[in-house]
Amino acid sequence: MLNALRSRWTDTDSEILRLAFPALGALTAEPLYVLADTAVVGHLGTPQLGGLALASSLILIAFAVFIFLAYGTTAAVARLLGAGKHREAAHQAVQSIWLAALVGAVIAVVGLLVAEPLVELMGGEGAVRTYALTYFRISMAGIPPMLVGLAGVGYLRGLQDTKRPFIVAIVTALLNL
Repeated sequence: MLNALRSRWTDTDSEILRLAFPALGALTAEPLYVLADTAVVGHLGTPQLGGLALASSLILIAFAVFIFLAYGTTAAVARLLGAGKHREAAHQAVQSIWLAALVGAVIAVVGLLVAEPLVELMGGEGAVRTYALTYFRISMAGIPPMLVGLAGVGYLRGLQDTKRPFIVAIVTALLNL
């Protein structure tokens, strides 16, 4: 069976694996950030952990909603590079980064303005509500760089560079500890 697989293995298969493994590793970064925060905050107490869980849920929703910044940039850059339009691909990356910064700033401000109703909507009460609001408000400062990072990762993936985003994900996960 292994010989049959080897005989059908192509250079394209190798290229897909070369790109896929680091990309998969980089995708694990965001859950690792939350896991590290959970491990640290878990030692503080139940209300603190509940506040972290509530606020993290809201932040992960924002991450999921704006993941298009990475995937849209990847597709646009790869298409332009495939057409030999390197200058336009770089221009697309710059536009994506500006869009991410602008959207991130707006989301951060709006997040600060609607923090209390959002936390209450999620069921936050008492001490859990207080800790959730604190964590969420502090985290809003990280939304613009998070979205710019998504656009940057999209650009690098469009260049078929999945190793650098993986290395950045590892380093930032370690710094988060």
